[in-house]
Amino acid sequence: MAQWVVVEEFEDRLRPIERFEGTVVEARRRLYETACTHKFSEGLQQRRREVFRVHDDMYFVEVKGGLGTYRLRYWLAERVWGTEAAS
Repeated sequence: MAQWVVVEEFEDRLRPIERFEGTVVEARRRLYETACTHKFSEGLQQRRREVFRVHDDMYFVEVKGGLGTYRLRYWLAERVWGTEAAS
């Protein structure tokens, strides 16, 4: 099985949200679920959320909170190489 990571991109910051093993179908489902539900800031009072598919492996998300609008991207990356054996 392939190894995957869901990455959150906000402004100039990249952050891995979760790592897991699975098929491409499972990985894309988890990416979609993350884009729809992930709370990127603990203190955020979300009022509205819109999710847009850029392509199968990336979503653009706009979250309206009490203090402003936040724009993020969630994308899926497959591990293709590493210096250590996959665990």
